[in-house]
Formats: sequence, structure tokens, C-alpha cells
Amino acid sequence: MKIRLDDVMQSLSYPFQAVYYYYIPLETVLMFMGGRIYGKAVYGISTEEDLLKRSGEYIKLPEIGEEGRIKVMKAFVGTIPGSDWFEELKDLDEDERMLYFENAVRERHLLIKWFNYRDEVYMEFSKRWCSENGLELIE
Repeated sequence: MKIRLDDVMQSLSYPFQAVYYYYIPLETVLMFMGGRIYGKAVYGISTEEDLLKRSGEYIKLPEIGEEGRIKVMKAFVGTIPGSDWFEELKDLDEDERMLYFENAVRERHLLIKWFNYRDEVYMEFSKRWCSENGLELIE
């Protein structure tokens, strides 16, 4: 089966509490938050439970989770000379941590570098996930 790289990478993006599935009949990504479909209207599917009843019609897309996001952020900070500010993040909750990180990156004029770094990591992760799951990737 073929799947678009962008569709897999989308599942690694925000919001954190979302669950993503690739819906094969429509060749599209469906996002669920709190068990309810979000953003797209699909006939007969309004909840995650509705989708799960359609065995063989979907693929659950990968999640990187908070721990994975922190690893990516920390690895990025490690590429910046003299960057010791990441340690200040460890006592913050998930939302505060992300906000602090984004503000710190903006203040240091590293936003584009961060997005490029993150996208490269997510792309490699997505390619590896597709390979491990026997999916042909369309870039």
C-alpha cells in the first residue's frame, strides 16, 4: 500500500492529544480528539469507535509523544553552541514546556533552524515507520 510522506508526518505534529488514522477508502488523514472526529466530515464516521469498526480500512499513524518531542527538542538544543537553557524546561508541564521552548527559540532567532531540524527528524522517523510497516512512501 502507498501512503504520502506528508500524511505520516502530520501525525507527529500538534495538537498533542490528537490521534491520527490514515483512512484508506478516501486516502486521507482523520484526526480524533477526545474520541471524536475533528476537522473533516466523513459519512458514517463521527467517533474513533466508528472508525475502529471498519477493520482493514484504516492504519493508525505513529505518535511521537511528549517524551519523543522532548528528545527532539533536546537534540536540537545540543546543536547550538552555548545552549544551556534547555535544563530550565524539566520542571514545566507539557504546555508550558512547549511555550517556553518556542519563545526561547524565537528570542535566539533560531525558529527556521528549529523547524528545519524538527522536520528532518520527523521525515526520517516517518520513513523508518513506513518501512517497518511495509508501506510504500510517496514523497
